Amino acid sequence: MAVSFGPMTIIWLAVKTLGSLFVMACALRAYLQAVRLHSQNPLSRLTFQMTDWVVLPIRRLVPGFGGVDWASVLASLLISIALATIFYLLTVWGLLQDSSGSTGKPVRPFGWLVLLAALWASKWCLQLAVVILIVNALMSWINPMHPMKPVLELLASPMLKPFRRLMGRIDSLEHKKVSSIGRRHQGRGFDLTPIAAFLVLQILAAVVTELETVVIRHLF
Repeated sequence: MAVSFGPMTIIWLAVKTLGSLFVMACALRAYLQAVRLHSQNPLSRLTFQMTDWVVLPIRRLVPGFGGVDWASVLASLLISIALATIFYLLTVWGLLQDSSGSTGKPVRPFGWLVLLAALWASKWCLQLAVVILIVNALMSWINPMHPMKPVLELLASPMLKPFRRLMGRIDSLEHKKVSSIGRRHQGRGFDLTPIAAFLVLQILAAVVTELETVVIRHLF
């Protein structure tokens, strides 16, 4: 699909960027509550302030249960659906593509739009996870005593835990046996699990991007 970089394209990119930030903020809000970060933590307060306008009205209808803030999850999906709808309308009207690139409208686009929105939300959440891992790793190397380090470790720990288990780096409190490979890694003081987690997240992001391409082809 050919894209014309005119004023409407620039506006769309700005809208998508802003929307993706709110999607990630809503997803982060749900994640912060899942890992039980204190609500008075500066990161929690900032995230709540950014997302209260959309999460609180939804929470009146969708309460949290099972340890998951479903209102925040639904808010991220609804914002993604709104962005996907704007993208669809602009593209159909020829504002984001050359006139020669139009192939007509699908008969039932709503299901594809929801799927596209879910893929976008997933991709942005993966990007958020990558940022958390990178910042946590850099903080560990540069300034492990920084006040934000415990918060970053709390956020990164659920993503690193499966890889630490796989590599024999289970904490003694979990009553797991540490393998000889894990002992050697611990002795060297170099944690390979962020690299492994980063590679897996990149692979998942590539898969989501391919699925996104397929959905867009079905839409147009």
